[in-house]
Amino acid sequence: MWQIELRPEIKKELKDPDKYVQGMRWTYNGLTITMVGVGMMFILYFVKPEHVLRPFWIQILGLVVAGRGEWLKFRWK
Repeated sequence: MWQIELRPEIKKELKDPDKYVQGMRWTYNGLTITMVGVGMMFILYFVKPEHVLRPFWIQILGLVVAGRGEWLKFRWK
């Protein structure tokens, strides 16, 4: 989904640049999932205010995916 390309000077500093890019993709995908949950909450706020917290699990899932991506980035830095 995301095309990420590192600059050559950054690639030299990393243990495994390909794994680092994979971690960045995980992080961006997790943030995208989280923002989908926020958008759903925004829509529900106006349509059915009593159900506004139902997509909260989508936000938690997105943050877990983003956390996994950050862990991968830290591991291969």
